[in-house]
Amino acid sequence: MGSVTRRDTLIAGLAGTLKLGMPSELLSQPLSPTRLAATTSGKVRGKRIRGISNFLGIPYGGDTAPRRFQPPVPPSPWTGVRDCTALGHQSPQMDLGSSSAAASGPNADLSSDFVKKVMAAGKQGMEVGNEGEDCLVLNVYTPDASGVRKRPVMVWLHGGGFAIGSAGDPSYDGNALARRGDVVVVGINHRLNALGYLYLGALSDDFADSGNVGQLDIVLALQWVRDNILNFGGDPGNVTIFGESGGGAKVSVMLAMPSAKGLFHKAIIQSGPGLVMGERADAAAHAERTLAKLGVAPTDVHKLLSMDYRQIIDAASASQGRGGRVMGPLVDGRSLPRHPFTPTAPDISRDIPIMIGSTKDEATLFISADPLFRKMTEQQVRRRAAQMDAANGDRAISIFKALRPGDAPTYWLSSFSTAQGTWINSIRLAERKLDQHAAPVYMFRLDWEAPFEGGALKSPHGLDSPLVFNNPEAKPLMNGTGPEPKKVAEVMSQAWINFARSGDPSQRTLPWPAYDTVSRETMIFDVQSHVVADPDKDARILFSS
Repeated sequence: MGSVTRRDTLIAGLAGTLKLGMPSELLSQPLSPTRLAATTSGKVRGKRIRGISNFLGIPYGGDTAPRRFQPPVPPSPWTGVRDCTALGHQSPQMDLGSSSAAASGPNADLSSDFVKKVMAAGKQGMEVGNEGEDCLVLNVYTPDASGVRKRPVMVWLHGGGFAIGSAGDPSYDGNALARRGDVVVVGINHRLNALGYLYLGALSDDFADSGNVGQLDIVLALQWVRDNILNFGGDPGNVTIFGESGGGAKVSVMLAMPSAKGLFHKAIIQSGPGLVMGERADAAAHAERTLAKLGVAPTDVHKLLSMDYRQIIDAASASQGRGGRVMGPLVDGRSLPRHPFTPTAPDISRDIPIMIGSTKDEATLFISADPLFRKMTEQQVRRRAAQMDAANGDRAISIFKALRPGDAPTYWLSSFSTAQGTWINSIRLAERKLDQHAAPVYMFRLDWEAPFEGGALKSPHGLDSPLVFNNPEAKPLMNGTGPEPKKVAEVMSQAWINFARSGDPSQRTLPWPAYDTVSRETMIFDVQSHVVADPDKDARILFSS
């Protein structure tokens, strides 16, 4: 996965990894205040929900408006007790309307009834608004906000590419995970899109770090965890970072950032293997196009400090250029000195165990807006595949036809698209990590197929997030309301908890061997989860070559 493209923004446009809310079953629960918890900036008080203390919107950094395009700083201290019972601001969001159509292809129809249902299922229970530059806040869910016990800490980096998203998504509510695993769950907001990743360093030394300030926000949040989480019942010496889609890419980048070394001890990458990030020359050219769109001369770049942030975000989005470059982390020689996992795994995180994987049918989400979705003939599928990859396209379709003979041809194409992207890049990242001979890797794939529209999307991108949080009820339009999603969620969430606790995701009745390049044993999550050696081997060999 390289710098984020227009295709990547459909992750957010259709999967809807943003906005605010709480699972409906929690809204009716009686609330009571928590005990006070001390932070380095002041005391906070949250609310108790069914035995879990919720501290929402705790500032870990100061308002970014006065420090636009510059590294974050800790928040100003406060006196008295700060009530942290409501979600804080999410970062200003990018408008993805035009990008979603481009990501789906030239024939995309985002107004069809089917696509409307897809988008409604992805955005279920979410609200629009509550945006602001004072967005460096985090949410803590803990069984006990005291230093009596040290629990594993799980820090979530939300999805939405690097363009949109919020830790306040109801899928990411940490109550169920904290309750099930006796762990402390932390979700963070940070700067996104132009405010987090527009590189202005070529125009002024004042903005030398501007291309990665969104990542530096995450570093500051992890420093907050190190310095404060003990008072919330967490163990600062046992911190796991995990994220899906863009969040998985953020995890990948954190593994290569020197300033993040020592701030976490395990990492989980879900559908977001970040092998490479942006280059300075491309990012600088994008910044110049953005300034031209705003009518600002390069020598007047400081004018952006006083402009309406919406103008800047919109101009940066419209200036993506051919290929649809969206702001994302870049190799700036400072906070990110190298590509995360190219050509090798980063040495600074060699001792960090990793879990990595994807869903079986990631790409159905992205091609669902094609009017021919589920209607393509084999000839049409082979033609599309050849256009995507002249060398391997036709062969890949033959392989997936043999692997999935019961699928309609459209799904052979989505399997091909999934394989050449998220799936094979997850394997590449794992292989490069294993080359270090220092820490284990655990590989997984989610094969459970959501009942949405009769299983039309099978196991699409983003399906895993509510399951990992043990919140399947947060997405009933996608997941349904039967026993299956609950069963899958219990197994997945327990595996994540076990990994965070000990570095081994195995369960008493479900052993999970570490991945290697010989047997390639992979956990397949389904109604009956099980381990498979080298799943879809023929496809892996094709794309590995």
